Amino acid sequence: MSTALDEQVTISLPKGTLLVLFEFLAHSYDSWKRSDSPQVTEDTFALLKPDGGERTALWHLEGAIERTLPEIFAPDYKEMIGEWKRKLRSRSGTDSTPLG
Repeated sequence: MSTALDEQVTISLPKGTLLVLFEFLAHSYDSWKRSDSPQVTEDTFALLKPDGGERTALWHLEGAIERTLPEIFAPDYKEMIGEWKRKLRSRSGTDSTPLG
């Protein structure tokens, strides 16, 4: 199962949409850093409430992902997600309690 999911894909979005997404993610990270939160743990994640433009950009990203990945309709979708969450946690050094 994992081998097919290692394949690289390209998602095409307008540069402006990607700039909005980048700024939203970067600003959320900067806000978290300034909050004096403890060290990064598996429970650490902060996104600011998106404004209308950011929310629309996120919807565009979701739509692009949905059009690109037929796997979201696979009967073993939840198992694929679980496997890749474990793989990504392992790569980031936060491999402990499974996430939802």
